[in-house]
Amino acid sequence: MKLHLLHLSLPLSSPLSAPQLEQSLCQQVDRELGQPARLLRWSLTAVEGDRAWVEVVATTDEDYSDLD
Repeated sequence: MKLHLLHLSLPLSSPLSAPQLEQSLCQQVDRELGQPARLLRWSLTAVEGDRAWVEVVATTDEDYSDLD
């Protein structure tokens, strides 16, 4: 297992619930890391205009390979 700390920026849409934000975070973390990840913790750190800044702690499997 690998541990990752990411600082991400997400566009805000209104209204945005915590479950919707978490789903968006999961998708963005998967894209950033290039593999499925599991969120351990996330924290909203700032909101600037139409952007939310979020700190995310996630894990990935070390032996993951998307090559078939």
